[in-house]
Amino acid sequence: MGLEPSATGWLSLPFHSCLKTLGHWTKPREGLLGDPLASPEEIWYTDGSSFFLDGRAGYAAVSNFETIEAKPLPPGTSAQLGELIALTQALELGKGIRVAIYTDSKYAFLVLHARAAIWKGRGHLTTRGSPIKYGDQILRLLKAVHLPAEVSVSRCKEHKKGSTEVAQGSQAADQAAKKAALQNHDLIGVATLDPQTDLPETPSYTEGETLKAKSESFQEEHMGWFQKE
Repeated sequence: MGLEPSATGWLSLPFHSCLKTLGHWTKPREGLLGDPLASPEEIWYTDGSSFFLDGRAGYAAVSNFETIEAKPLPPGTSAQLGELIALTQALELGKGIRVAIYTDSKYAFLVLHARAAIWKGRGHLTTRGSPIKYGDQILRLLKAVHLPAEVSVSRCKEHKKGSTEVAQGSQAADQAAKKAALQNHDLIGVATLDPQTDLPETPSYTEGETLKAKSESFQEEHMGWFQKE
């Protein structure tokens, strides 16, 4: 039993009731799972990529067998916004089905599971009263999460090599997002990917590009790509 303060003293409330209340205020929809959904119709992996190559960015949603959707984003799109867009698109594509979605983005995972509903209750303002970052995209995310019949959004380790389905799916999403970023953004409405085209595992930057990337606070990820949050 937990104790809660009141105007007249302390009230004894069951701890599980507190957790249920907390979940009600933080979850954007009833039944949203953080653990993978059992026996889903589809299992998808999402990734948003923003890397130092003319500021290019892209996103992807893939399964272990095919690319579901992958498109370029406007140059300069941040990795965080790209991850939100990727997750939103996957949720919209999952309309009416039971789908398990994986993201390697801690930011996107926490926004959906722990922050977005609270921000919505505040009118998409921070505690200081200023607009939240990426407010329009987060509002779209909140709408999209209601579209699947049942849904889980789970976090997986970022692009870790491995033989598990989840590791391979995450790697495939990363590669698809990078390929999409290399396409012409003007063709975003008709962008397609050749699944047989392999992106080099490590990029080839000039010394000048490397110095410029570091000066602009890009971070070098484990495969050698400069990416920016």
